[in-house]
Amino acid sequence: MQRGKILTLLSFLVGLGFTVYLLRAEGWHQIFALLHRAGWLLLLLPLVHVVPIFLDALSWRWLLDSPGRTSRLFLTWLALLREAVNALLPVARIGGEVLGVRLLGKSGVPIYTAAASVLVEVSLTLASQLLFTLVGLVILLATVADRQILHYTLWFLVAAIPAVGTVFWLQSRGRLFARFQSVLRRFLDADQWLMRVVDLEHLDAEIQRIYSRRWALLWANFWQLSGLFAGALEVWLTFWLLGNPIPLWSAVLLESLGQALRSAAFFVPGGLGVQEGGFLLLGAAVGIGPDLALAFSLARRLRELVLGVPLLGSWYIYESQRWQQRWQGQDASREGVI
Repeated sequence: MQRGKILTLLSFLVGLGFTVYLLRAEGWHQIFALLHRAGWLLLLLPLVHVVPIFLDALSWRWLLDSPGRTSRLFLTWLALLREAVNALLPVARIGGEVLGVRLLGKSGVPIYTAAASVLVEVSLTLASQLLFTLVGLVILLATVADRQILHYTLWFLVAAIPAVGTVFWLQSRGRLFARFQSVLRRFLDADQWLMRVVDLEHLDAEIQRIYSRRWALLWANFWQLSGLFAGALEVWLTFWLLGNPIPLWSAVLLESLGQALRSAAFFVPGGLGVQEGGFLLLGAAVGIGPDLALAFSLARRLRELVLGVPLLGSWYIYESQRWQQRWQGQDASREGVI
């Protein structure tokens, strides 16, 4: 655990150092002049970003047993909070998913259904991102002469497609978590402890039951892809606010391949440095100057902070209220006993 924290800290420092280096190399003044020109209009981006997250929440809702029991508003808040935790906290892009399971369970959804829905949703997200990346690759083939970028993207897809396919097969038919439990039982003698914490066979059964609902999976995938393309519209709007509008196909390219790069660098907190370097490289491929590419990346960081910090605060308030209600309930029960 301590080693993991050290590696996370080191990756954060390396990413931060690389980001600072890029900003200095390309010129602070030009980059911040672009941001200054957009001014307060950049504060519209957090509101616009709610749209793709709302579409993601619709996707997640289709994976739940009784979607009517969980409101769209609550799931949208929870999806925004998951993203904020993954973007702003050093949790290697999994802390948000763990939090999503926990809060969804506390809202009344059975905990195994909540966990299964998040695990299947993450797998569908990977599949949707692969399809979205393929769209970006087609645009890359049609418009970009830089074959080195094309080769990198192809290698990423060659590595990712079998991995995602394996995860889908293991989840839907291979009893992934029961197999994991069997390995622990054989090598770590940890079965008794694990069974006290979670029943992995029950979790596998919930996951397979979700996969058996084919129409729900199709609708969930549809809304996820809709969210990804809505994210591309957000990219287009950001460049328009920066005073340098780009074609919509360029926005799709930047969003699709940028998402792929950030997902590949999940171990770097917030994708710091990876996002900046990726947009610099991809921007150059479609004729976007380095100062504009970095200004766009900083505008996205600003959106993450403006939206994410209040969300983390709302999480604190939500937890505080639940603890207060719990203690009040315990006090009332004690008074009744007395």
